[in-house]
Amino acid sequence: MIRLVVFDADGTLWEHSDISSLSLPFSKIDENTLIDKNGIEIRLFPDVERLLNELTTRGIMVSMASWNKPEPVFEALRKLDILHYFTHPKVEFHPNKHEMMKVLLTDLEAEGTTVKPEEILYIDDQTWHIEKIRKHIGAIRFVQFGVDITAIIDVLKFL
Repeated sequence: MIRLVVFDADGTLWEHSDISSLSLPFSKIDENTLIDKNGIEIRLFPDVERLLNELTTRGIMVSMASWNKPEPVFEALRKLDILHYFTHPKVEFHPNKHEMMKVLLTDLEAEGTTVKPEEILYIDDQTWHIEKIRKHIGAIRFVQFGVDITAIIDVLKFL
């Protein structure tokens, strides 16, 4: 049974490949779209908020492991009004997502919640992180956005 879903950000939650390259501040255009100070758009994929709401309604924890500068990611999450869905999101400017996940699991354990690797579903548009995650965390389930699913709401099929 899946108890924790961990999302990547770029190319998974939103239609932009590198939010760290954008210039703050962001301005909100509509409920799913922001622009940076140079007019470059970042747009949530369709049904992201619906998925996050459904997961939390089902009692499934949601978090993030993202290789980015934290400031633009957290500003985007706040301005898109979805930050509240994420438990201990990890956004760090290095590619070692297995380290972010270790810290996430430690944070959850400190609160009295132990999550086994097989209870984690990890969603990313890239595959190259999964080998290290499985080596250091364990046999988590992995769904590649754009390959295993083409609509983010289809994550529900893997629960």
